[in-house]
Amino acid sequence: MYYGTLADPKGEGDILQEIYYAKDAGFDFLEISAEGPKYTLSKLKPRAGEIKKAGDDLGIFFTCHTPWGWNVGNPYKSIRDATVKEVEGVIGFAEDIGARLVTVHMHTRFGLYDRNEMIRNMAKGLGALCDRAGGSGMAVTVENVDQNVDDFKKLFELEPRAMFHLDVGHANVSSRGGANILDFIEAFKDRLYHVHVHDNKGGRGVDGDLHLALGMGNIDWPKVVNALKAAGYNRTVTFEVFTKNRQYLEASLDIFKTLVGG
Repeated sequence: MYYGTLADPKGEGDILQEIYYAKDAGFDFLEISAEGPKYTLSKLKPRAGEIKKAGDDLGIFFTCHTPWGWNVGNPYKSIRDATVKEVEGVIGFAEDIGARLVTVHMHTRFGLYDRNEMIRNMAKGLGALCDRAGGSGMAVTVENVDQNVDDFKKLFELEPRAMFHLDVGHANVSSRGGANILDFIEAFKDRLYHVHVHDNKGGRGVDGDLHLALGMGNIDWPKVVNALKAAGYNRTVTFEVFTKNRQYLEASLDIFKTLVGG
């Protein structure tokens, strides 16, 4: 597997400092989320050349992430089209820096709209993105937020070109017991393309999506890692641990690599 860290879009470091940090801390890649306040596309795009050069010089590659609020399945077509256009811009930036994938989030709740209708709208937006990314071979991955396996099965039946992005922490919150994590791995082991890892306590509110260091919540990490290994997963894993003290991030990397056995 390949291990990465997320460039903090509200942190103090410049994007080049984030690349150097990833190298110094022993990561293989940097995940860049094209969101404010620091890393909006308008700020990143003009620096694509220097970002790519820094990555090439240091042996660090990239993945790209879009903001949670960008809903490419918005039921209002004009808004959905505008959001798709924004993500297409991120795909262009990702191509410029040689990134391996671009992630969008799954949205199945919007006012009074039916869940299945939201999934159909997601598939429409994803179809446009897969068309755009197809020329360069860029993978478009869809990250679980609070959905279940059946939701994603319906989505991938409608748009089979999209790939699955498992957020382990989100799956733990949505299942309140961790079973969803293993269900997702088993159901989509042939489509699983990217993984986010962080810990939480499986609840809502203050005990919800906390993005803690590994071992600080209730996720059974040995079980998760064994399931990934059994599924033959050997792609990218981003440590999405939200902390100002990056020792927690680095400790999470050590824990995970120890469990993997390398």
